[in-house]
Amino acid sequence: MLTIAPWKLLVVTITLPGLPASAQLPDGSTAPDFTLTDISGTTHHLYDHLNEGRTVLLEVFAAHCPTCWAYHQTHRLKTMHEQYGPGATDELTVLALEYDQWNGMNELMGIGDPWVTAGDWITGTPYPIFNVEDPDRGVFTDYAVTFYPVIYKICPDGLTERVLTSQTEMQLHQLVQDCQASTAIPDEADPGAIWFDPVGRRLVIERYRNVQGVEVLDLQGRTVQRIQQPVGRSTSVSPSPPGVYLFRLWTEDGAVVRRFATE
Repeated sequence: MLTIAPWKLLVVTITLPGLPASAQLPDGSTAPDFTLTDISGTTHHLYDHLNEGRTVLLEVFAAHCPTCWAYHQTHRLKTMHEQYGPGATDELTVLALEYDQWNGMNELMGIGDPWVTAGDWITGTPYPIFNVEDPDRGVFTDYAVTFYPVIYKICPDGLTERVLTSQTEMQLHQLVQDCQASTAIPDEADPGAIWFDPVGRRLVIERYRNVQGVEVLDLQGRTVQRIQQPVGRSTSVSPSPPGVYLFRLWTEDGAVVRRFATE
């Protein structure tokens, strides 16, 4: 029997039928927001993780995909979670989204024929796994998923970057540290208290002089309004229709992202 050393393992992406492998969410895009419930019943809101200062490593895989399984067996995301996730340094969160709508808990547990499941994805996996079904599958459209496995790094400021499956744990941690460096805001530059006044439809910024501009985005990361440097404590905003929006505030030292519901 031929034995292949783990370091020689080649992980190849699987292109979804009828879709180009080159399509993906461009690096530097604002991460589309989502709320999903993992297989343990815990609900996760993407921007809750980001607002707490954690980088998110978002993996999309399919339970039957042999190349996804090959990457899973490298244990890179497991190592990242255990060394730098909640309960450790709390620098990041790993979220793993299962793509194939025909796969269920049996396939995630490795129960079934080889062409429907590549192995037991659950045992030994310390980070949340999501069996994404309707009506939540729009998250894959929002993230332009055309192949798997695919991994995105999402910095606390909401900016995304695709992560290569060939990158080592050391390289992955460097990517996380790059996020922290780019979003670190000194206390004197922190905009301070920020809230949305639904009655006056105003964004209230306590320390507005530290803010160079405001960008309002919808949950798909599309810009719906740009505001130049605020000239007072409150700034009128008019996103339409009413709903949940992301407010990104730019300072000379970085960006701060907040999520508010407008009425």
